[in-house]
Amino acid sequence: MRIESLQLQLALPAHRAASDWRRRILDHLRVHGEPLRWAITSVMDLPEGGSEVVIEAVMLQHGG
Repeated sequence: MRIESLQLQLALPAHRAASDWRRRILDHLRVHGEPLRWAITSVMDLPEGGSEVVIEAVMLQHGG
């Protein structure tokens, strides 16, 4: 096992509830490993509505 840092940009639609955003963020992070800790570090409004967020995470990588 090893620990890595990860930065991810993700568009979040305006019409979703905050709990849906959390689930979507975690689903995207889990593609890269097991998230140990994560935070939204930047938010930018999108012209078509919604937001683009930058997620910074500490990930646990299994294997390799």
